Amino acid sequence: MKPLTVGIIGGLGRMGAWFARVFSRAGYRVLISDLGTPLTNREVARAARVVVVSVPLEVFPEVVKEIAPVLPRDSGLIDLCSLKARQVQAMLEHTVCEVVGAHPLFGPYEKDLAGQTVALCPARGEHWYRWFKAFLEEQGARTVTVSPEEHDRLMALVQVLNHFWLMVLGEVLSESGLDLEKVVALSTPSFRHQLEILARLALQDPDLYAAIQFDNPLGDEVRELFWRSARRLSEMITRGERKAYVREFERVKTLARKIGALLGSLPAEEEEPDPDQEHEQTEELSPGHPSPEKTHSRVRFPEEFQAETDASVKHQKEG
Repeated sequence: MKPLTVGIIGGLGRMGAWFARVFSRAGYRVLISDLGTPLTNREVARAARVVVVSVPLEVFPEVVKEIAPVLPRDSGLIDLCSLKARQVQAMLEHTVCEVVGAHPLFGPYEKDLAGQTVALCPARGEHWYRWFKAFLEEQGARTVTVSPEEHDRLMALVQVLNHFWLMVLGEVLSESGLDLEKVVALSTPSFRHQLEILARLALQDPDLYAAIQFDNPLGDEVRELFWRSARRLSEMITRGERKAYVREFERVKTLARKIGALLGSLPAEEEEPDPDQEHEQTEELSPGHPSPEKTHSRVRFPEEFQAETDASVKHQKEG
């Protein structure tokens, strides 16, 4: 049964306004509050059966404290923050209502929920978690249920490293002095795809991207892992260790096949290449490049980084 009213705090922001439209199209009555709106945060929270909070990370705790006194036990509180551990803990600490952490893994420029992914972190109660999960899936979204701590650990790679790499790519392009028109014109298909991803930064909120880098407590470990890996490969090339580099490529190739199988773009088991299709499906090496020697080894996540990450997860659970 649909609740009579959905309240969205931060309903004039990009994501808040996006979800307001989605709920409205689905037949819900939607109330919003934001800076300068006729309704206050408390008025919206008092009138709604379920409240969605879509505000910047830095003001989130204060907003939760503000609305907590007017949220009854049988109401629902859902947040849309890009981090979950501290945010879910704040909702649990200051309220008595049901709590669901949610992270839409897409931006407000998408047409609708069809084909999108939303992470869900149920924290207290079942009713509103099941309601929101069912609503998302009815709209065509894919939901993934994880703990708040696991979510933040995964986002250190999915968002922190991904966005950091895009910033590095942008800086290199800017500092290279190369003609951007020619860079685009001479791009291989794979590099063009990376440029297309970089181009999407033009639509993003710089403050949100800064919050992702600065506020995830696991970000430092992932960025350090990036630097260590980049340094090691660069030094390997500088020393002329071609065979060692090929071995590293084979390790990453093994990982790439596993990822391809998960994405559905490659078979799970390695198959012998079809000589008639190999030329069409690969970017051919220029004449003079040696063929890599076949060596297979299993990719392992660095054990020292795993230990550091586990320790950080334990320490980030603040009251």
